[in-house]
Formats: sequence, C-alpha cells, structure tokens
Amino acid sequence: MNIFVVVWRGFRILPALIVAVMAVALLSGPASADRYGAAFPFTKKTVSTPRATIAYVDIGDPDGQPIVFLHGVPTSSYLWRHVLPGVESHGRRLIALDFVGFGDSTGTGYGILDQVGHLESFIEALGLSNIVLVTHDWGAGIGLIWASRHAQKLAAFATMEGALPPVYPRPDVNSFGPMAPLFRRMRDPVTGPISILQENIWIEKILPKSVRLPLDKKEMAAYRRPFPTPESRVPILEMIQSAPIGGQPADVTVALDAAAVWWRETDVPKLFLYARPGRLLPKRLAKWAAANLKNVTIGYVGPGVHFLQETSPRRIARHLDKWLRGLDPPPN
Repeated sequence: MNIFVVVWRGFRILPALIVAVMAVALLSGPASADRYGAAFPFTKKTVSTPRATIAYVDIGDPDGQPIVFLHGVPTSSYLWRHVLPGVESHGRRLIALDFVGFGDSTGTGYGILDQVGHLESFIEALGLSNIVLVTHDWGAGIGLIWASRHAQKLAAFATMEGALPPVYPRPDVNSFGPMAPLFRRMRDPVTGPISILQENIWIEKILPKSVRLPLDKKEMAAYRRPFPTPESRVPILEMIQSAPIGGQPADVTVALDAAAVWWRETDVPKLFLYARPGRLLPKRLAKWAAANLKNVTIGYVGPGVHFLQETSPRRIARHLDKWLRGLDPPPN
C-alpha cells in the first residue's frame, strides 16, 4: 500500500482515537483516580459510656476543633478512611466513631434514638464542644436530632446523602418509589428479619449496588467483618425498623420533626454535598436546601449513588477543607 495512503488514513482515524481516549478518561479517570483501596490506616481508641464501649478514630491536633464524622447503615468509621487524610490539617481534631453495634463498638440499644443517646454519651465522655458534624445516611438524622438538643455545642453541620429532613420522616413506604417493595419487606416483622439477618441484604445487595465503582474483595471483606452472623446483624435490623415512616415509630417521628423545625430556623453553617444521580440527596434536594435553609453551602462531588465516600473521597475532602477554612475566624 502506498505510504501516502497509509498516512492519510492515519490522519483520518486519529481524531476518532483522540475522542475515544478522552471519553474513557472522562468516564473512568477522575472517579477511579479517587479510589485508594481497602486499607484502614488508623488505630482505633475506645471509650466507655453507661451503655456501651464506643470505638473511634482520633487523629490530628488533640487540642484542635473537633470534626466528628458520623456514618450510617450498614457502615462504620471505615467509610471515612479516604476522606480523613484530605481534611487533616493543623488545628483540627478528626474523630470518626462507630455507632453501637457497627464496626467495633459494642453495647445495648441500636435504634435511631438509642444511637442519639450513645452519641450524646460519647461527646460527654470526650468533653467535646464547638463541634463540626460531618454526616452520611442515618448519621445525618442521628446527628441532627443530637444537634437540635445540644445546639450550644455545635459549630457547623455537613451532610452528604443524609437521612434527614426533607428526606425523612417519610409519609409512607410508597414514597420510596422503585425501592418501596424492598423497604416494605425490611419493615415487615416476618420478612424483615429474614432479609436483614439471614440474607444479609444490606451488605450483600444494597451496599454494592449503591456504589458507582465496584468494591473489590478486600473492601467487601472489611464491610462484612462486623456482621458475620445473623445475631451480629440485629443492629442493622433495629436501625432500619426504627426509621420514621408513616408516623411510626412515633417517638422517632416526633424527635425528627422537632429537629426539622430547628433545622429550618438555625443560622448554624451547613454544607450539602450531592452527586449525580444520588439517592437520598440528589441535586433537586440540594436546591431545596439552598432555598429553605439558612447559611448553606452547596457542593457537587461528581458521579455517585449513595456511598459517595467510596467513589469521590478526594472531592469530598476538598469541599470539606475549603468549607472548614471558611469557618475559621480571620487572623488578628
């Protein structure tokens, strides 16, 4: 074949190749580059409270402002392993706890209001004040109820994919849309224990399908570790069955409704991070927050479903770091 024909065809093909390479980079580069792997590079401490022994990560300046990270279901402080290094800086004390029955924390009482009480005892035991809460999933709802009751100890509140108003309380199970049959089953007194305790549906099905990039074997093993038996999964069951749906449980519904009133009125700084498509806090609810809450910063962390810390930890950390710097008092 004539060399000039080969060269000409090469030039014709080149733009298509460039487009293909750019497409691959756009689809996989930024998100996959955010992944660090399964390692948990922290040593946990423990503190005893009246009803529990609570495990937690505590890094940074021990005299600095406490930034407390709260996970949800079915995770633990492990969820924050890639976010914490990007937020650590002089003057900050980073604390990521395991809720009771999750991770390495043990004790009694696993429902939402039980966990509010455990959080209260944990904060008292460590003598924390001027706290920034960074929350996810039911860590947001639990943190919000605590914050509404202890506003004098709160400096700011950040959330991503948080189970808090207006996401919860839910009017009924049908409000979950395509996921309604799943939640109806998990809330049922007969099928709930089967799906959560026996089938381990939260770890084996819901978690992997709620992460944009597949979790590898070591990451899945880390998430499975706290829940090896049906008995060990009771905390997941109690948390899910205590979520306020259709006015039940009444005490949780009342507590979160009261927290929602405070949430709409307080001037405390707030950070809402969202992803596309998201699940609990998509873009439309970030817009709701901007229109209905005071002193709100909105941040976009890229493509993601629910466990955004497994997809975009660096982006989350950058948003948090910038927001936290904005909260710092100006130098004299």
